Amino acid sequence: MALAEKAFQEEFGHKLFTLLKVDRAAGVMRRIYSTDLKYSPLGGTKPLADDEWSKRVGDGRHFLGKDSADINRYFVDHETLIKMGLESVLNTAVIWRNEVMGWINLLDAAEHYAAEMCDLAGLYGQCLAPAFLDA
Repeated sequence: MALAEKAFQEEFGHKLFTLLKVDRAAGVMRRIYSTDLKYSPLGGTKPLADDEWSKRVGDGRHFLGKDSADINRYFVDHETLIKMGLESVLNTAVIWRNEVMGWINLLDAAEHYAAEMCDLAGLYGQCLAPAFLDA
């Protein structure tokens, strides 16, 4: 996973990089990789919700949050993220056999990510599908 994180860093940049795997039986997303184990420890969970963000990424679409207004709107832990200087986010789904297995989450300073990055990030993400199967 460290090699994948390095590739995402070189291509897109990030201050925080995490991978969340879907655990439908438990109704959660479970963290399987993080560049910040203090803030985002391995094994940490977030509930699978029925909100706008969850519907979008749950359908396998990209999510792009450009600034603190987007972070405030979509993330429960928005205050902590903003204090950490994480005001921009790019999420892309990892899909295996037409099923969303999880998400790649890139966070950085405001306005860091652009819509033009989403498709390439998605292609990079698909390369991680085997790792999600083993996690």
